[in-house]
Amino acid sequence: MKPSDYQRVRLWAGITSIGTNLAIIWALAISSAWWAGWFPGTFSQIILLIVVAGGIALANLPFDALSGHAMETAAGRTTQSFRLWLTDWLRERMLFVCGLAFGFLFFWVNFVFVQSLALPLLGMAVLLAAVGLWLVPGGKSSGQGSDEKAFEAELLAELTALGVGHRVIQWFENGDVDSVNGYIRLNGTLCLATNVSRRLQPREAALLVAREEWFRRSRVWLLIDGIALAWLMLGFSAALWYPATSAVQAALGGSAVVTTWCFIALFVWPSLNRRWMRKGDFSLTRIAPPSEVRALLAKLQQLNATDIDLPRGKTTVFHPIPPLNERLKSLS
Repeated sequence: MKPSDYQRVRLWAGITSIGTNLAIIWALAISSAWWAGWFPGTFSQIILLIVVAGGIALANLPFDALSGHAMETAAGRTTQSFRLWLTDWLRERMLFVCGLAFGFLFFWVNFVFVQSLALPLLGMAVLLAAVGLWLVPGGKSSGQGSDEKAFEAELLAELTALGVGHRVIQWFENGDVDSVNGYIRLNGTLCLATNVSRRLQPREAALLVAREEWFRRSRVWLLIDGIALAWLMLGFSAALWYPATSAVQAALGGSAVVTTWCFIALFVWPSLNRRWMRKGDFSLTRIAPPSEVRALLAKLQQLNATDIDLPRGKTTVFHPIPPLNERLKSLS
């Protein structure tokens, strides 16, 4: 399967998933005007909202299995068994159910007890800050094997040579065959997929870490987080005005508004993220020859099966990372 075909399938799988969940939450919100009265008690309403959150997660299982496991297996990009995939799915969906149930209860509590903006939004800001520090990437944590140990020693030496400095490194296993990814936590810990040690040279990995370090040192990450938080807060503010006649309807309707608001963000913010991505790529030319940076980006494209080129209209939405040719042009 060509990278363009692979990414096209992933794109439409994502659009279909988003559209389906939007339809589900809005159908529940609108129809609750008729059936919410069947659950008059406080306890029964809370249990109902938790069950609805779990039901939405289970409704996504067939599609997630098709797009997240069957397609990846057919494309030869994972060797993970369905049992292990399902274990990972359950662990991740537990977080999803908790988050969705919290969203439901947030609007439910506001309708029943508060009915003002200040306190709920303050509580949401505190919660989002805590969740941002707590979330970890999907996949199992991996013990440090011999390959990772040897790679880590060389990587740390390369990071020192590039002026990035020492990093505590944590490895995780995500079940992919070729894809390489990682991130830097707020405390500076470097988290890397084990594929990094198998598919990249220490020098290549060090350059990618230096690129992420540019985002930290330039404070772009603060702006990104600030935009995301402000956007979400606006969505919650608008959702608090949903014209509900019952607490259950307020919970479902408010969540539907926030879900729609987050979907709109996919049409608004990718262009800004692409600009920062290009600047991050260009920052590497200050510490490495442009030819080396181009070769690294091309290798990443092959490993992660990303798009080489895209029409301008398709790049505008749903593509926060520019295609390879656009990234290469930004280096000149």
